[in-house]
Amino acid sequence: NQSEDEGTRQLKMQQGVARACATLNDLDVASLHVAELEQMLLVNIDQGFPPSAESEQLKACVKNLTPIQESYQGAATDAIENLVGILKPKVRSLVNDAVGSDSSAGSSFMTSTVSKDRTTVRMNYNLDDAAYEMAQLSEGYMTRLCSSLYELIGSLKMHLAPGLADDLVLGVIGSAAKRLEGSLRRCHFTGLGALSLDSDMREFLGFAKESVTSPDFSSNMGMFRACTPIARLLQIAKLLNVDDLEDVVDLISSSKRKGNWDLKLEDAKSFLGLRVEFEGRKVNELLSIEEEGAIN
Repeated sequence: NQSEDEGTRQLKMQQGVARACATLNDLDVASLHVAELEQMLLVNIDQGFPPSAESEQLKACVKNLTPIQESYQGAATDAIENLVGILKPKVRSLVNDAVGSDSSAGSSFMTSTVSKDRTTVRMNYNLDDAAYEMAQLSEGYMTRLCSSLYELIGSLKMHLAPGLADDLVLGVIGSAAKRLEGSLRRCHFTGLGALSLDSDMREFLGFAKESVTSPDFSSNMGMFRACTPIARLLQIAKLLNVDDLEDVVDLISSSKRKGNWDLKLEDAKSFLGLRVEFEGRKVNELLSIEEEGAIN
């Protein structure tokens, strides 16, 4: 019957995914073993042969294994990048569904729907006191987005080696972060909305760190270095949360000194112009001093 046909189709698809992931894992393991073999042979040459022209020639021969190791690793990396590319349309759809792909993202009041007796909030940061309180009591779009992304990458992660799984996760989350930034550019922000934005972006960062296994990404800075699109989202949130425009220069200067600032001047102007309390003219006047070297 139809349900059995659908179940068979799903099973075949899952088996195909598992086989494809197994091939990627084989490339990753082969790369690791070639690197280990090279190191083992080099150590044995040093321990088993006196220094001589012949031993150096042996080392040179062994080092020819490096391009082989790199080719295996490169093939696995390219395959993951291709997989991320295949998933991008789905990622865009998930982001659009979560934030609301129409102009409602920039509306002046909270856009919401009621599902299963609970209010569901879409992306909106132009919040007054009542809308901000409603946002705190409702299921935010970020929670739904993280849940959807988890479902998308979960079945793939379970079949991939940890390093490849992390590469896949970072690629998918980076793609989602870029889409989110585009949606933010169509919003307006009050001071309360900026606070809500900061909370949402921290939730997204937490989800990203929980989704990877390498300790290299367990810290905020580690994740920022690995995934610039996420770093940009947190920087946008920090920028929009300044209490006064006069604080912007110090914020950008200190962040640049720490190596944690990826927004260009035009990015900063664009996002500060979305804060409803800030005059566009004053934003441009303040940040024009960048051209005079005040922000470095």
